[in-house]
Amino acid sequence: MSAVMSGRLTLADQNQRATGAVLKIDLLDLLIQQGEIRTLESASDVDGSDPEQGSVGWISFAQQRWPVYCLSPQLEVLVSVPSARRTCVLLALEQGYIGVLCDDVTILKQVSGQLYELPVAMRRNDTPIHGVISYNQGIACVSDANRLAAHIGQQIQRS
Repeated sequence: MSAVMSGRLTLADQNQRATGAVLKIDLLDLLIQQGEIRTLESASDVDGSDPEQGSVGWISFAQQRWPVYCLSPQLEVLVSVPSARRTCVLLALEQGYIGVLCDDVTILKQVSGQLYELPVAMRRNDTPIHGVISYNQGIACVSDANRLAAHIGQQIQRS
């Protein structure tokens, strides 16, 4: 990584035994702490009838229905679901849950490598990404459930 990304923190510094999940959304690898994922469901379990604004449907969990969103690799809200989106990740928030469709999910028993914070010039208020980490001969963008939910909410308000 370049010297510009000097804010080096390991994920283990944030969470002693960091485990993560990489959500594959087209060409984007998005790393989220595994503890923020409540369950994985098949995209075929998403009820597409009467979705709320910006969502593609509902997923049932804990005897309630939670909205499911589909994102582009640029993390823009999509209203149509690409055929590659086969998995619904239910993310735990402070106030409930949201589902996010992705192509695949890889669970990492231990996240290794350095978390590089985004350089100041790349930090924007409208991005849920707060860093990157080396992953699979490339990089994964690092986010968390609450940042991602806030980003989705901002996207919906703009539309």
